[in-house]
Amino acid sequence: MKSRFFLTAAIAALVSTSALAATPAAPAAAASPWSKVPAPPTACYQSQDQYLQQNSAALDVVNNEMYEVTARNGEIKEKFKQIQEADPMAMARAMQEAMMADPQNAQKYMQRIVQKGQDFQTEAPAALDREAQIEAEEKSVMKQYQAALATAYGPADARWTALKKKMGIAMDSPGPGEMGVPDWAWAEWGVILRERDQAYQATCATWFSPTGPLQAYLKRYKTFLVQERIPYEKKIIDEPTLEQYQLMSVSTAGYRTTTDYEAVADYLKVAYRIFAERYDHPYCSSNGKCE
Repeated sequence: MKSRFFLTAAIAALVSTSALAATPAAPAAAASPWSKVPAPPTACYQSQDQYLQQNSAALDVVNNEMYEVTARNGEIKEKFKQIQEADPMAMARAMQEAMMADPQNAQKYMQRIVQKGQDFQTEAPAALDREAQIEAEEKSVMKQYQAALATAYGPADARWTALKKKMGIAMDSPGPGEMGVPDWAWAEWGVILRERDQAYQATCATWFSPTGPLQAYLKRYKTFLVQERIPYEKKIIDEPTLEQYQLMSVSTAGYRTTTDYEAVADYLKVAYRIFAERYDHPYCSSNGKCE
């Protein structure tokens, strides 16, 4: 489907030099959707910041702006469609005129058409593979974090297993119980919870820090979006679309790509999943009371 965009885009380049110089007017610069992304949290507990709420609010803003951009683009597309419906041969005639306007370079442009089609055949599968690779990397780094946390919990878990055996309670018990628990058991349970807090906080400081593996992945993901996905989608979607409009003298004022909005929305979703892995609060409060 997108190879047809390449064909039209290349033929559109055959418009005379003066027409090529009159490229579609770019819309007024708007704030990048990346400016909506909240700064990563610095706390280890969700209750200590509002990051997840800020992330959700930012995603709503980005989605709403994207809907508005899509609607404006749709109005331009509708004008293009109306021209095609009123005169089905208009596009073919415009293409023929463009080729006749520059017959000396027509062969060169046709070769470019073929090359773009060949490039698409190789680039599209590679782009899909790269997307799958970066998504798999998120799952891998999350599994590594969970494994690291489980290892850090090892001593506390062993202590809890010993306490359950000493108390004679089920191995799947979430805690020592609510009634009839001896003071020595409560004291030991408090030690276990404090050990869990220490283990989590140490793991969090390593994995969620600005230089830790989780934020490092987020940086790599953003780099992928900015340097790979967004330019590629602009190349195969936006550029051919705008050149079609230009060929048919359809004003592109107000047109804006949605690829950056889609990328930011995906980034926010990934960031939310990662930082939602943080615990909400510690087991034991600063006053020494443990839940």
